[in-house]
Amino acid sequence: MSNLIKFVSNLAKQKPNNEVEQASTNSVDTGLNYQFMYKQLESAVEEIIIQYPNDPIVNELKGKLVRNLRPILELIQNDPDNNFNQ
Repeated sequence: MSNLIKFVSNLAKQKPNNEVEQASTNSVDTGLNYQFMYKQLESAVEEIIIQYPNDPIVNELKGKLVRNLRPILELIQNDPDNNFNQ
């Protein structure tokens, strides 16, 4: 099983939390908020895909995303226990 599939399986088992924390302004807090950073990256990628839908680079990115996510999509589609239907 690939690391990506293990990661998604672990996420499915966790308690759902739909809130994303805001960036910290506390100078004492030196930890990285990876969830916030991911959401910023996700937002930028979505914006570029929407602004430039026919750009060759965007088409290549979409193709790579589909190829990389194919094992997860197949796992979700073939999940007999419906762990991903929430």
